[in-house]
Amino acid sequence: MPFITLSSSTLHRIPHLEGAPSYVHFVDVFGTPKAAGVQDPLTGSLFYIEKTEDHQELRRYDYDEAGVILKGTLVIEDESGKTATLEKGDTFFIERGSRIRFTTPDFGIAFKGASRWKRVSKL
Repeated sequence: MPFITLSSSTLHRIPHLEGAPSYVHFVDVFGTPKAAGVQDPLTGSLFYIEKTEDHQELRRYDYDEAGVILKGTLVIEDESGKTATLEKGDTFFIERGSRIRFTTPDFGIAFKGASRWKRVSKL
């Protein structure tokens, strides 16, 4: 198939990420099929986080990831304590090996692209 699209209504149906805190919602929506000989996978995901006082631990990234904020606000913090507050239209890049935490003062929705295989997931 040459291309796939999603309606913006999809943003209202991002499921809870199994095993994650209750305020984290995540789904892989596009991705390179796992196949012999494919060495550079790419996956596109939707990420939604709700406001909470129960912040997750820093998470290690085993792959490079870039994203764009679609709605709301995301705060990104790394292991050094550096933070950035991102709003609609802002972009970010996370290097492989980084330890990152996402939080929000209200809510945040992002589209993320990562150099990893697509996980089996459904909207």
